[in-house]
Amino acid sequence: MVNDMENKNPVKKTDRIIAIDVLRGFALLGILGANIMFFDVEESYLQEDWSIIIDDLTVGASSIPFMIFTGVFVMNKMMAVFSMLFGAGIILMTERIEERGDSSRRVHYTRNLLLLGIGIFHYNVLWFGDVLMIYAVSAFFLYPFRRLNAKNLIYAGSIGWLLIAIFITDDNIQYLFRAPAMMLLGMGLYRLGIINAERESDWYKKTMLRSFTVGLPLCIAATVLMMGEHGETGFFINNFGVPFMALGYVCLVMLICTSSKLPRVQSRLAAAGQMALTNYLMQTVLGIIIVETMNEIKGERITAFWMMIAMFIIWAIELSWSSPWMKSFRFGPVEWLWRTATYRKIQPFRN
Repeated sequence: MVNDMENKNPVKKTDRIIAIDVLRGFALLGILGANIMFFDVEESYLQEDWSIIIDDLTVGASSIPFMIFTGVFVMNKMMAVFSMLFGAGIILMTERIEERGDSSRRVHYTRNLLLLGIGIFHYNVLWFGDVLMIYAVSAFFLYPFRRLNAKNLIYAGSIGWLLIAIFITDDNIQYLFRAPAMMLLGMGLYRLGIINAERESDWYKKTMLRSFTVGLPLCIAATVLMMGEHGETGFFINNFGVPFMALGYVCLVMLICTSSKLPRVQSRLAAAGQMALTNYLMQTVLGIIIVETMNEIKGERITAFWMMIAMFIIWAIELSWSSPWMKSFRFGPVEWLWRTATYRKIQPFRN
């Protein structure tokens, strides 16, 4: 794959950006599927044995399909896609700045220092499951890697992920190191023109099928083990399936974009992706409010089935408001504040 560099069917630059936004919106919705289960618990809850967490969430047969779906298709996979996009964004942003003749170093480090501050706020004020701090700190160290070619970026990310999967058994520590490994892979995929819709539709279709052929059996086996009495073994196997599933999702979305399928869905996802930071923070606020309200109404902690209903409600809100907002404004509200603080100048807001 690394050597398959021929760009046979490039799309326009504007279309490539839209494709990245669509993928970001897709990953954003998927992340909620993993986070929704933990909006109503304390951080210490994650120290429980995985079998206890599963038992809490799967009371009643209606919850089991959602838990299986989450384990196979969502857990760690969507975060991997989001991490890839963040890595690709490092190259995309720095190249644009340098094309203007400006210094990308100052903008990069200022931008990510501000992101670190947003993450600290998110962690301390809203919810413990923040990933923004990890992205910001990772970006501090990955900036020099932007000059590497695609082959070295892919190798660095793949070897990093493999070492993490084999030698780090604590899931909390793994959580810290998975993101930079996936970010390196994302940088490599951007250099290869894969994550920015520069390949032919047939290439995406074939690569998607190959990726899912490897990733799905691993993640199915991992989920079965995690829902049984072998949680640690399941987590271990899942780590090997995640990169393949993430690449499969990238190719699936790029296939839809390059073949011009589902234009309305693409438009909604792209709008949500353009204001991903705002929506990510909003997911937390809405998730906490809706899940806690459901808990109070039910008189006990809701099961995974009702968390799925809460997830659908939040999806509907995000997809409904993002599109009209982006038609009227250039940025999401948090993105505008972030950009204004980065450049130390009030940025244009309305279209």
